[in-house]
Amino acid sequence: MKIASLSAWVVKTDYTGEVWPAWSPGTRWQGTQATIYEIRTEDGLVGVGAGRGAPDVANDIVAPLIAGRDASHIEPIVRTIINGAGGWAAVPMACAIEMALWDLAGKRAGMPLYRLWGAHTDRIRAYASMVEVRTPEQRADDALRLVDRGYTAIKLRLHSETIREDIAQVEAVRNAVGDRMDIMVDANQAQEPGTPGAEQTIPWDYNRALATARELHDLGVIWLEEPLGRYEWDNLARLAAATDLPIAGGENNVFLHEFRGLIDGHCYDVVQPDALVCGGMSVLRKVAAYAEMHHLPIAPHHGGNGLGVATHLHLSASLPNAPWIELLQDPPALEIGEFQGLLAAPLAPDADGYVRVPEGPGLGVELHERVTDII
Repeated sequence: MKIASLSAWVVKTDYTGEVWPAWSPGTRWQGTQATIYEIRTEDGLVGVGAGRGAPDVANDIVAPLIAGRDASHIEPIVRTIINGAGGWAAVPMACAIEMALWDLAGKRAGMPLYRLWGAHTDRIRAYASMVEVRTPEQRADDALRLVDRGYTAIKLRLHSETIREDIAQVEAVRNAVGDRMDIMVDANQAQEPGTPGAEQTIPWDYNRALATARELHDLGVIWLEEPLGRYEWDNLARLAAATDLPIAGGENNVFLHEFRGLIDGHCYDVVQPDALVCGGMSVLRKVAAYAEMHHLPIAPHHGGNGLGVATHLHLSASLPNAPWIELLQDPPALEIGEFQGLLAAPLAPDADGYVRVPEGPGLGVELHERVTDII
């Protein structure tokens, strides 16, 4: 299964309205874009991945590096891309190309990826992941509408000036939905470096994180995500030890050495790598195994686009310790199908709150015409 060609191009998706992400103050989303990576083999198979990266670099530098390589040699190819196309700057591109290689591997085997990796289940419970900070009243109404759409869990963003304001949002949702929804919360304090506007956000210290965690525990929250800086490992370990509320994070951490440090250091109770950031699915699968050895669940980050969601869905269904799939949205401005705009139909929960894993070979999803028209 030798690689005949690699092609890359950008696809843009517009949103219904403007969205103001809590983790990036002062910025607004009116749409999204992803770089599509298509790998063709000499015998005519096509694998597709999507993420970040410059198409010119992929087409001019990476394509010649991997032409003629055996597409099943996934990890060596990823190393070649990272080392030959810019080092750290090439990691996001390598992650997306690796997605296309895994899509090819599943298609070659005639199996969906989760079965190729060893199926543990064929459905994963979804949680609706909110984007903005809204008033308690608005969030309560939002949660009720999501219940009607089949969701049994919601994640809220805590970015208010005071703890009292943060807790009011959670209280309002809890009072509205009762025990019909699990609630997670995300403080997004681990965004730097790399997120525009993150330097303007409300930096939590250890005392604020601890006080918030204790109040959230009393409200039955499932986890508190990213309550401190990405590399505040000592304070994260102190926090995890000082509260009974699970502490989650890891979406911006990379490679095995960082996750080993986080797990060995008892920083997180829930580990949240992202295949488009951490080094690819091969890395994420190893992180999941190491977490399992330490009796920890993983809950992969949202994946950045519809193909990323599909990739994480397959991964989670192949593991015994990955019970959640994150579905980013914030209706009415950002519907689930807009964030997953590369797919012809979004991966969404059924009436029981679970997302079924696609059964087609590879990623098993149908691409939107905005992608296929170019292919």
